[in-house]
Amino acid sequence: MSVLTVVSARRALGAGALWMLSCAMPASAAEVLPSSAAQQRNLGIAVAPAVPRASSATLAYPARVALSPSGVRVVAAAGAALVVQLHVQAGDAVRQGAPLVSLSMPGLAEAQAALTLARVRVRLAADNAARDDRLFAEGLIAESRLRAARAEAQSAQANLAAAQTARTLLGQGAASGSTLTLTAPMAGVVVESPVEPGQRVDAGMPLLKLADLSRLMLEIPLSPAEAQGVTVGMDVRVADSAASGQVTAVLPQLDAAQSVLVRARLVDPQKRLRPGQSVRATLAGRTAARTQTVPAGALVWKLDAPYVFVETAQGFAPTRVTLVRRNAREAEVGGLAAGSRVAVAGVAALKAQWLSE
Repeated sequence: MSVLTVVSARRALGAGALWMLSCAMPASAAEVLPSSAAQQRNLGIAVAPAVPRASSATLAYPARVALSPSGVRVVAAAGAALVVQLHVQAGDAVRQGAPLVSLSMPGLAEAQAALTLARVRVRLAADNAARDDRLFAEGLIAESRLRAARAEAQSAQANLAAAQTARTLLGQGAASGSTLTLTAPMAGVVVESPVEPGQRVDAGMPLLKLADLSRLMLEIPLSPAEAQGVTVGMDVRVADSAASGQVTAVLPQLDAAQSVLVRARLVDPQKRLRPGQSVRATLAGRTAARTQTVPAGALVWKLDAPYVFVETAQGFAPTRVTLVRRNAREAEVGGLAAGSRVAVAGVAALKAQWLSE
């Protein structure tokens, strides 16, 4: 065998080995997953068209109306007591100073009597000190007597402060014997009334909750992508309503649903909104890009990025999309070409093939 023949054989053998090695090595993620009609039937793959979303140019987000913390007051028991009478119930509008609930409190009569006596002693000690000032100025009494009168006046003032503190600890309101009637600290609407007449309550137990319904706020949960660019001061409007406001806070942490909570101060001139009401809110400058709707089951995820499998003449192309919103049935996405058809069944098999390549 000639030297030329041996070299040619070795080259042929080397090329074949390289071809076998290249077939054994895994390829990078394919741009198109080949799939014949028979393979699609075997894998249960079905496709459906992505439907262009017919919506307004302004993006509206689900939101919830809530009470503003600055417009809520809780009326609580200052000590152990018995609920004698409720003067209002949930839903009642009250003015500031209106009676809310009457409590029977042990020790209230004694505290009230001690406060009255302390006030009398203060007036008497002040009168004595003023009289001794005049007498000392006329040289009729010694300076020691004047100092004693002034000390008595100071002691009476200290006793009055202590009596006032003891009375305040039992709660503010109109007292009659051992009964204390708590009054409204502000005008508003009773939104909660968890106690009943005859019920015993402990110190600090809430008796009523008042709310100023003119002070409302919006809570708007957004995905991290949707929350990008949302800033404090951005204008907010409530769909199908004259209510509007401004963003007051964008919470830095995610909630249990992995959403960013945006809070906004709300003004409702028509007074039609209620706490807990579900509405749709729009943010200034947020306009909808061209989006399409696909079944929620068409979405697959890779490294926290959403994809769909778009049908092509050669098979299916994994296509990254932008998720706008999603519910249990469908998802609104951006990034798809018009007329795209996506896999809606057999998606798990396509994903396994995609990730294994």
